[in-house]
Amino acid sequence: MIDSEWFYRQLDSKGRSLRDMARALGLDASAVSRMLRGERKMSAEEQDRIADYLGASLVEVAARRRGELSGFAEEGQEPFSAETATLGNSVSRRQGSARSKDELGLSFYDRVRGCMKGTMTIVPGVDLTEPADPEWAKVYDDD
Repeated sequence: MIDSEWFYRQLDSKGRSLRDMARALGLDASAVSRMLRGERKMSAEEQDRIADYLGASLVEVAARRRGELSGFAEEGQEPFSAETATLGNSVSRRQGSARSKDELGLSFYDRVRGCMKGTMTIVPGVDLTEPADPEWAKVYDDD
């Protein structure tokens, strides 16, 4: 389910219209309108061109295209909270990030940091720094 509101807000914030975007994409305005309402699928090529046109990251446009507003969280994981994202937000500021921010001042990347927390358990006694068994690394037989 496409996040139509986000796409329209991006157009509004840049002072552009749906017809302007349609011209830039080389599509009919009605096709773009149907695409943003979810009545027509957005192709990967259109997604790339829309990201360029809006000046947004491709990852964010892809997530909004699929309606994945909470990042990469799976069922059973704790939902995003602004309190847990503060560390990630300060890291992106130090890196001089020019990514688009949401109403909380967080980028898409800040929102997904930590979404995998608690999804992997390492069995006691397993040393992750130990070299792998060479037999596991074989892709083909040496014969």
